[in-house]
Amino acid sequence: MAFSTESHQFAARDFVGGDAALDFINTVSGRDQTPRDWLDSYARLLEWATLVRLLPERNIRALTKKMHGEPAAAARALTRAKELREELFALVTAIAAGNAPPKSALATLREHWLAGTAAHELRFENGQVTADIRADAADLDLIAAIVAYRMIEHVMPQPVDRLRVCAGTNCAWVFIDSSKAGRRRWCDMAVCGNVAKAQRFYARSRRRSSGRS
Repeated sequence: MAFSTESHQFAARDFVGGDAALDFINTVSGRDQTPRDWLDSYARLLEWATLVRLLPERNIRALTKKMHGEPAAAARALTRAKELREELFALVTAIAAGNAPPKSALATLREHWLAGTAAHELRFENGQVTADIRADAADLDLIAAIVAYRMIEHVMPQPVDRLRVCAGTNCAWVFIDSSKAGRRRWCDMAVCGNVAKAQRFYARSRRRSSGRS
């Protein structure tokens, strides 16, 4: 299915995945019917990374400077980031359906995860070892690398039955179901959930009308 690219201003309502790695996958909306790609430039990718607080501000500034100095390289990095995004979607949807993910998804994730690991340094503070993104990390692939790192470190440890794909019409966003009952079906009840309720109400009304005619 072909994607159409849209100019989109990201806002808090776009971050419902439960982790930045899943919100990255959700930069394509409507995958099941009319997919729309919201990453229309590397600058937009940086905007997204800033809003989800994927990187420290110093790294965002370094990437912004590099983007302006190397626009062709930034465009290639955006393409690689989108390739990772599609492999991650294939991986998450396969796992959510109880299937093994494609080998290409695992290979691509591994490549970027290793880069993400290399972008970290270990520190010992207050009796604890912590992993922080290096201050000098400024490769244009850094955003994709940290997304992959978060996918391994934060998303994959989640219980398999908590990884979900929104059941809403023209959506297919992915998310972690953190509800107590574990029965969340919608990425956002106020959006897809209400649309589904309205559709069910309309269908019931039509059936009642047909029954009276």
